[in-house]
Amino acid sequence: SGTHIRKVLTPRTADSSPTTEPLPGVVPSNVKRLILVRHGEVDLSQFGGRKVFYGGAEVPLSQQGRREAAAAARVIAEHERVDVVWASPLSRASFGAELVAAAQAKKRQAEARPLIGPVAHEGFKEVNRGEWFGKFPGVEVSADEIARWNRDPDFRPPGSEALADVAVRVLSARDELLAQVPWGSTVCLVSHMWVTRSLVADALGCLDLTTQGDTSKLQDIDIPTASISVVEYTRCSDPFDTHGIGAKAVVYAGRKPPVEKSDGDARGG
Repeated sequence: SGTHIRKVLTPRTADSSPTTEPLPGVVPSNVKRLILVRHGEVDLSQFGGRKVFYGGAEVPLSQQGRREAAAAARVIAEHERVDVVWASPLSRASFGAELVAAAQAKKRQAEARPLIGPVAHEGFKEVNRGEWFGKFPGVEVSADEIARWNRDPDFRPPGSEALADVAVRVLSARDELLAQVPWGSTVCLVSHMWVTRSLVADALGCLDLTTQGDTSKLQDIDIPTASISVVEYTRCSDPFDTHGIGAKAVVYAGRKPPVEKSDGDARGG
């Protein structure tokens, strides 16, 4: 799962084997670190337990999904000092963002500089599936249609977003919020699979949204529920461009922390 791209994603590790913990380390003064967390497992009971398309609709977390979100927040708190927390406005993401913020607030309670967030932004919602909502992939939506959506960044099924639509709004929201944080900051964004894939692919330089673009390789970026990915943005060399981003690097992508007994939540998880 994602092995082809994941080997590219680990330039700062000794090997490409998956691990469960983020890399620790102080963020350099010319870098902005973005920690990407996908929401936990969702409760599909409203769809009869079937793994259907739901995209940007409100679908609640399952009990396991809440525990997964707690595990991600715990691991991030153990290894990272987060300055700002962002989130998709959908409840399955905002739940995880609240846990990340609470864990970070506890970690830095003696510090004078407060944690900012969670800050919800519409630009980080999952793809709008339109008429595909609630339909079963490969049965009610043909494999050819799904392959075309994955491959063609401008293909829009009725009432839905194309991949290009998703990527453009996600990158715009990222640029808007990154401009508000100083260099040397660590930001955590809790969102969704296609949001995370868009950000990782952009940093890898493989997000081709041109008319002739082929975005099928984005599926190789494996982003499990509650997994953690890290992207770093380095300041450009122009001394007069205070917000300009030069290099982009994916430290790793799609690492899912193990759920421990301590990762229960207040609602019985």
